[in-house]
Amino acid sequence: MKKKILNKIFLFISFGVIIGINSCKKDTTNFNKFDGYTASPEFAIPLFNTDLSVANLIEGNDNISVGNDGLISFVYREDSLYQYGIDDFFKFDNNNTTNINNSLGEIDIASISNSKIITLQQLTTDLDSTQKAGFDAIAGQTTIFPAITDNSNSVNAFNAFTEFTNVTFSNGWLILQVTNKLPVNLNRATINLYNLSPTQSLIGSFNYLNIAPGTNKSDSISLLNKTLNSSIGYSFAVLETNSSAPTTVFINYQDSISLKATGKNLRAVSGIAKFPTQEVISASTDLDFSPSDPTQRIRKLKLAAGKLLFSSSSTIPEPIELTINFPGAVKNGNPLPSQKIIIPFTGIGTTIIDSTIDISGIDFDLTQHSTKPYNYIPINYTARILSSGMLVAFDSSNSVNIQIKTTNTSFDYVEGYLGTVDVPATSSDFIDLSFLKEMKSGLNFKNAQLKFTVNNSIGVPIKFNYNFIGQNDNGGTVDAQLQPFDINFPLLNEVGLTKITNQVYSNQNNNGKINELVSLPPYKIQIEGKLTANPIADPTKNQFLKKGTNISVNVELDLPMAFSTNNFQLSDTTDFDIDPLKNFKEVTLGLNIDNGFPFEANVKAYLLDDANQVIDSIQADKIIASAITDANGRTIQTSKSRSRIVLSKERLDRLVSLKAKKIRSVSSLITENNGTKTIRIYTDYKMKIAIGVIGKIDIK
Repeated sequence: MKKKILNKIFLFISFGVIIGINSCKKDTTNFNKFDGYTASPEFAIPLFNTDLSVANLIEGNDNISVGNDGLISFVYREDSLYQYGIDDFFKFDNNNTTNINNSLGEIDIASISNSKIITLQQLTTDLDSTQKAGFDAIAGQTTIFPAITDNSNSVNAFNAFTEFTNVTFSNGWLILQVTNKLPVNLNRATINLYNLSPTQSLIGSFNYLNIAPGTNKSDSISLLNKTLNSSIGYSFAVLETNSSAPTTVFINYQDSISLKATGKNLRAVSGIAKFPTQEVISASTDLDFSPSDPTQRIRKLKLAAGKLLFSSSSTIPEPIELTINFPGAVKNGNPLPSQKIIIPFTGIGTTIIDSTIDISGIDFDLTQHSTKPYNYIPINYTARILSSGMLVAFDSSNSVNIQIKTTNTSFDYVEGYLGTVDVPATSSDFIDLSFLKEMKSGLNFKNAQLKFTVNNSIGVPIKFNYNFIGQNDNGGTVDAQLQPFDINFPLLNEVGLTKITNQVYSNQNNNGKINELVSLPPYKIQIEGKLTANPIADPTKNQFLKKGTNISVNVELDLPMAFSTNNFQLSDTTDFDIDPLKNFKEVTLGLNIDNGFPFEANVKAYLLDDANQVIDSIQADKIIASAITDANGRTIQTSKSRSRIVLSKERLDRLVSLKAKKIRSVSSLITENNGTKTIRIYTDYKMKIAIGVIGKIDIK
C-alpha cells in the first residue's frame, strides 16, 4: 500500500490513469463497455472525463502530512526502531560468593575452682611416728601446741575439677590460696600440685611464709603450655609451724589448713572441657559484585530479589551462631539489623543452610571498603560458640568453613560509574523501504529530513553514533554521513524521569546527506555504527541503571514534495484483456489534459503475455505538458495538452494472437527547465483529464 501511495503522487497524471494502475487493488482493463456499438463500423465515445486532485488522492492516508501552506510531505515512521535495556550496558552477575575460613584457635575456659580442707588429724598422719604419737596423746586437751616440721612429700588426692577432664592451656594462672585455721602461726609451707593421671606429674610448687592463725595467703603459677587434669594431688614438701608455748591452746583435731585452687584468664588450645558461650571469631570479608567489565564501578546496589545461601562445614564440637552485619546497608530508610544464622557441628561433612536472610530491597553502600571503595559489599561477622554445658573434646585446629552465596538475585538499582560500553548495530539492522523499488533514479529531493526521537530513562551519558547506508535495487549505495549526537539522560536526582532527545538530520543542518540518501532512492537502509555509553571516560562520575528503564529510538523520514528531475521513472504493471478488441479494425485513444502539476510526463507502455514477455510497446512523449510555476516552484498557471494513440488492425491482431495479458507502464517525469528547477507539490494541485476512444469495427 505504501508503494501505491507514493506512486500516485508522481504517476496519476501519466498513462497509468488510462489503464487503471492507480487503484490499490489492480483491476483488469475492461473493453466490454464497447458492447452495443456494433451497428456502425465507426464510432466515437468518451471513456473518461474527470478532475483529479492531490487533496482527494491523499485523503485519509497516515503516511502523508500537509504543511500549513499546503505543501505535501511523505512521512515514513518506524517506532521503536531500537529498544535498549539495562542488560545492554550492564551484565549483572547473580552468583556472588565469599568464603569464611577460620580455625578455632584459643578459647576461653570457664573459671575453675576447687577446695580441699586438710584437718590437723590428717596432717599428723604424715608426721614421723614420734610427732604423731605426741599429737595423739594431747588431742582433745588444752595444752602447749607443739611445733610441726614435716617434709614427707606424700601425695594426697585433691577434690576433682568438674569443669574439664583435661586441658592444655595457652594462657592463664593457677592460684592456690592457703588459709591457716590452726591455733599457731604457719611459718613456712611449700605445696606441690600433681596431675594424678594418666601418670603422676608435677604441675607446680607454691610457697608461703608466715600465715597467722585465721588468715590466708596465695601463690600462683603460669599455666602456659601446661596440661591440667581433673584429678590432681598435693603434697607438703615443706610444712613448719610455731609452738604455742608458753600459751596453752585446745588441741582440736578438726582444726585445719584449707587449700583453694582457682584459675584466672584461662585460655586453652585443646582438651576435653566445658567452655562457656563465647565469641571466637570477629572478622570482615566482602561479597564481590565486580562486573565483567573491569572499568565499571558499582557504588550503590539495590536488589529486587535475592537471599543468602550458606554452605558450611564445622569441626568445632558445638553449634556456632554467625552474626552478619552489612556496614552502611539500609532497608526502608532504616539501618539493616544484624542477621543471624546457626552453623551446626558437621564433623568432616558439609551442610547447606538455606537461610532466611532476605537481601531484596536493601540499599547496599559499596563505598565502605577502605581499599576497595566500589564493587564490593563489605561484611562484618562474628562467630559465637553456643555452649551446651557438656564436656566436649576440642583442639585449636578445629575450624569452621562457610561459603556465603547470593541466590535468586536480580538487581533493582545500580549506581556508580558504568564504564565505556559500546552497543553495536548488527548486520540484520536495517529499515525496509522495499515499497520504493519501483521508483527509479533521477529524482532529486531538496528538503528531506531524517528525524530521531530518543526517549531515555537510563541515567548514563550516551552518544548516538549510528549511520545510514541507502541501497537501491541496482546495487547503488549512498552514505548518509550522519553526525553523532549526545542523548539526554536523567541525573541521579531524576530517577524515574524520561528525557527526550530530538535530532533532525538534513542537508540544511549540515549534519547528514539526507537529500542524496532519499534521491537514490533506497529500497533498504542498512544501519551501521553503535551507541557508546560514557564516550568520555571518567571513573569519578556516578550514573544509574534502574530496573524497567530503557532507551527507545523512533525514526521518521520526512520527504517534502520539493524536488527536481529530468528523468525520474516509475513503473507499474496491470492486468489487461485484449479479447474484447479482436473485432476492431482500429482503435484511437484521445487524451485532453489540463495539468496543474509542474512537470511533464513521457509514458511508454509494454504489452506482455502470460510469461511476462514483451509483445509490443506504445510510446507517448510529452503526453502531459508541465504547468508554469513561480520562482518558488509553485504552480501559477496550468498547461493543456492533447495526444492521440492509435492501435492499428495489424497491431490489434498481433496482440490478440499473442494473447496480451498485462501492460507495464514506465513513466518518465521532467520538471520545469528540463529538470533544473525545484518544484513543489501542494494539496490544491489538480488535473483535468478527458479520454475518448474512436473505434472502427471489422464488419465481415
